Amino acid sequence: MYLVRSVFKVKFGHMDKVLAVLQAMAAANPGDSRIDRALTDVSGSMFTLVFETKTESIDAHRERLMTSFDDPDTAKAMAEIGQYFESGHNEYYKIEFEAGG
Repeated sequence: MYLVRSVFKVKFGHMDKVLAVLQAMAAANPGDSRIDRALTDVSGSMFTLVFETKTESIDAHRERLMTSFDDPDTAKAMAEIGQYFESGHNEYYKIEFEAGG
């Protein structure tokens, strides 16, 4: 199992707009969210947004991304919020174990 973290630098003053679009997407597709968790910074680099997703493999994650970009609603939402991203990158982590509880 892998954890994929997509890290974005959001332009000053636009985080609320980005989060509102993401929350609307998640509400419109409950159980089919392409993001397991969205995080914003409380320290460190300001205006940072992180999407976290668990996946069986990196290839499965990439396939899921390609499929999601073919969805007209997702493409529209990403076009809407993409203008507010200054930069971004992905981080891939292999989950070695998870503590119970």
